Amino acid sequence: MFVHKNQLAYQIPPEWYYSPAHYEREIDRLFLPTWHFVGSKADMPQDGDFRTLELLGTPLLIRNFGGQYHAFLNVCSHRHCQLTSEARGHSDALRCQYHGWEYEASGRTRRIPDAGCFRPFDRENARLRKFRLETCGDLLFVSLARSGPGLRTYLGAFHDRLETLLDENWRLAWTWEHDCASNWKLPVENTVESYHLPCVHSGVFASVYPSEAAQQHDLHENYSTLRYDLSENKTISFWQRWTAGVLGADSSNIYVHHLVHPHLVITINDLVIYVHVYLPTSPTTTRAIARAYTYRGDRRNPLAWLAARSTAWNTRSGLLKVQLEDAAVMGPAQRGIESSVHRGCIGTREERVYAFQKFVRDRCAARDQRIPELATANRQLAS
Repeated sequence: MFVHKNQLAYQIPPEWYYSPAHYEREIDRLFLPTWHFVGSKADMPQDGDFRTLELLGTPLLIRNFGGQYHAFLNVCSHRHCQLTSEARGHSDALRCQYHGWEYEASGRTRRIPDAGCFRPFDRENARLRKFRLETCGDLLFVSLARSGPGLRTYLGAFHDRLETLLDENWRLAWTWEHDCASNWKLPVENTVESYHLPCVHSGVFASVYPSEAAQQHDLHENYSTLRYDLSENKTISFWQRWTAGVLGADSSNIYVHHLVHPHLVITINDLVIYVHVYLPTSPTTTRAIARAYTYRGDRRNPLAWLAARSTAWNTRSGLLKVQLEDAAVMGPAQRGIESSVHRGCIGTREERVYAFQKFVRDRCAARDQRIPELATANRQLAS
């Protein structure tokens, strides 16, 4: 059931979706203090594997050192060149592409060509800048903050659930990274509401709305969760139970969609675990990173092998179609909100959007700023 019985007021004004000044406020208050999903161990399975990415304008290099993963500023301490320009790869040493300086997992220099040229050498001040990196199962998370709560605190109860689930019975089935032509909040809002499904995803989902009776919303200050009983859709329910039985997976027949504010989405059902993050790259652009895992069961059983392969293929094709369909409406949504003269409204089916907007507003509104109707809306959520 839904928490609210009547429509809800927008919590943030349109200019928060394109204002450079507000974008900087969000970076400072929402993103710099938190954890960011940046990929998986499966992306870098061998000693010496690495990948690079931009995180909030900071160039990162993440590297596997003998099964231990470390995150560095992708800038050499010698003369400031990026250590590597490759998006991913493998090397026998963490070495700068320009002059060949090498570094250890600690960030300290390891080998410097013609090192005598640099006497006296201050090795401590030549360290690479390191960032906090923590893992949860196969997932990798980085924080740009030098201190603060750990990943377990950020993920809450889902930390242990993910760590337990992502064992050898699950495999990485799909990797998706793309740039979205909208403010980061628009795709987050899109993923937490089912109101757009019949219009945008009629080919993947049914052309009718999921019933309120089959849904349970949990709205919290730091997260929101949807639990959906798949028994409502007899076809999906039958195939999921049958496949889970063949693979030897537990069968709850419940779909869970969890948003950890501000930008991490975790989706779990009996056969698929999907983790997705929306990283802001400018006031009006976003980088999405996603990984999907599927249950593979007993690989010695031919029927289970076929069922696992089918599940992985259907997951990849279905998620790709959904992502492309969502991406197609983000640009129009961004252009619309930059020109809108409407106040906007949020239906009860979209109440997780309301909870998300309230999180953003509570952390980013200036103390002297007051958005109309917020007091009434806050009382509704509190009740």
